[in-house]
Amino acid sequence: MGWGKRYPEEQMVARHALLSTAESVSLALSSFVGWLLTVSGASFTLLVANLDKIVPYVHLRSFKWALAWFAMSMLLGLLSRWLGSMVAGALAATSALEDQVRARDFPDSFNFLAFTKLFSIGLLPIYRCLAWRGYSLALCGNTISGIKPITYQSQTQALLTLGQLSLLFIAVVVLTHGVKV
Repeated sequence: MGWGKRYPEEQMVARHALLSTAESVSLALSSFVGWLLTVSGASFTLLVANLDKIVPYVHLRSFKWALAWFAMSMLLGLLSRWLGSMVAGALAATSALEDQVRARDFPDSFNFLAFTKLFSIGLLPIYRCLAWRGYSLALCGNTISGIKPITYQSQTQALLTLGQLSLLFIAVVVLTHGVKV
């Protein structure tokens, strides 16, 4: 007998806590990453636009490396934003489903297999597989595993944001290291 069947109330509280954490972290990170992308993009655009005025003071090689680090930082930022939108969508779907369950007391005749089939038709293949995996785990009484992808994506978004900040810092250090004395 699994943990979910032995402790159903604890499982629901843990599920709610995981979803709430993913929602608040993802929302805050998406906003932060958006501002970070905007400010760093504008800063480096100004540097590139004024390259002829900067080259006498900064080695061109350092400037090229700084742009490379900056480009990688932007890529991580875009991936973080993409994951943030995926987490927001998954949280909205989960919230809508939980609202439906609370609004109605589903009769025993409700067919969750049919629901999963109908719902998964509208998903891309990778998410369809995740939905079916979540359904099969829920049948065994484990509803926490069904939300793991959401929480993992939220945590990955946080790591990507940290990577973006690190790469931006490296770009600034490389740029300042290349200043001609």
